[in-house]
Amino acid sequence: MRFLLMALAIIAFATPAQADPLDDIIIEPESDAEYARSMYGSWRDVDGDCQNTRHEVLADESLVPPTYNSSGCSVVSGLWFGPFTEFTFTAASDVDIDHLVALKEAHQSGAWAWTKEMRRDFANDMENPGHLIAVDDGTNQSKGARDPAEWLPPNADFHCAYVLAWIEVKREWMLSIDPAEEDAIRAVLASCPQ
Repeated sequence: MRFLLMALAIIAFATPAQADPLDDIIIEPESDAEYARSMYGSWRDVDGDCQNTRHEVLADESLVPPTYNSSGCSVVSGLWFGPFTEFTFTAASDVDIDHLVALKEAHQSGAWAWTKEMRRDFANDMENPGHLIAVDDGTNQSKGARDPAEWLPPNADFHCAYVLAWIEVKREWMLSIDPAEEDAIRAVLASCPQ
């Protein structure tokens, strides 16, 4: 369901009043500020229902009603469509929740200056349906912390949606884009339907 919401948001975003989707984003080299994954905390149970962000996303993105463990806190199975590859998965253990803009990438793009709480909010942000996406674990690991200049999804049909969602996350969180990232994003956008 979140994937469908993301697609609708991208369609709306793809026809903005502004001429350039990158108009209000700062273009500058990445910071070399020290980074550790622990600076962003772990998945949180924001609404107090015993399901942390990972399991909330798994439940939201399952195309069928998910199955939970005996406590009802962890999703164990469902049906997920991986937009990066167009593969489907039924075991939650085969699915990672990808931070579209990886935590390290965000850190190097300005999050190094954030408070601890703001970093944790970014890591667990479910407001933007394009920010956290259920994808297969192998593809997520191959992506790592790379930006669009270094990595794009194997599914070429998803490139336009991917970079538009990338721009939206960067804009929403006021993160910068480095020059190589800008060039790669503009190259993908040039091939997108108008």
